[in-house]
Amino acid sequence: MLRQRILTAVILVPPILAGLFLLPPNGFFLALLVIVSAGAFEWSRLCGIQSKPGIAVFMVCVIALSVTFYQFREYASCINSFGVLTWMFVVWLLRASRLHEKITALHIACAILILAFAVFAIADLFRGTESAPWWLLGMFVIVCVADIAAYFSGKRFGKKKLAPKISPGKTIEGAVGALLAVFALSLISGTMVWDNDYRQNLAWVAVCLIVFLFSIVGDLYISLNKRIAGVKDSGTLLPGHGGVLDRIDSMLSAAPVYALCVKTLLV
Repeated sequence: MLRQRILTAVILVPPILAGLFLLPPNGFFLALLVIVSAGAFEWSRLCGIQSKPGIAVFMVCVIALSVTFYQFREYASCINSFGVLTWMFVVWLLRASRLHEKITALHIACAILILAFAVFAIADLFRGTESAPWWLLGMFVIVCVADIAAYFSGKRFGKKKLAPKISPGKTIEGAVGALLAVFALSLISGTMVWDNDYRQNLAWVAVCLIVFLFSIVGDLYISLNKRIAGVKDSGTLLPGHGGVLDRIDSMLSAAPVYALCVKTLLV
């Protein structure tokens, strides 16, 4: 399984880098729509939507809302703020045990909003400045490092369950290991980029840690949807990783807060 995960990741890295550094903004947005369409298809199945018309409606809603947000990108801060608020509402959903038994209309609405807000946040940040691809790469690296550190530290030291009713495989020790890895990464990368500008370094560290915390929420929420649906993975498209939604779960929650923080505090 680990070998499959590594091989799939290695295969995915070149096209991701090519998209970040070679595609124009509108081309990048279209690429995002393709990826989120795959994620929307998988999430519709988790929501119990089995009919082809139902799945199509779900996917069209996600794409239409994403395009609508993109057309109003001059209000990016407002849209990203609503994206962050949506994820804060999801925290309440995770704590509301009565909503852990079945998918409701509330879950479906949240799924559509979450996917659209993530697409907009990434696309908007990509259009920002010439350094935008590097900012996005930074977000991807933060989330990936957290995921890798959580996996290995949890496997080595994991004992206490982080959220046993939602995702029994995740441990507090794994989360702490990921937190320490992100903290170290932010310190090293911040020093390399801003040298002795302590304010920028402190802001960057804070952004990375906030993004990490939100990434956990995204991971847990997709896990909750999978638990309710009675499946281990959202799909089988990516060997060793599951489906597209399994791979982008943390990115979905990280994107709005990262875009908002970067544009407010760092750019």
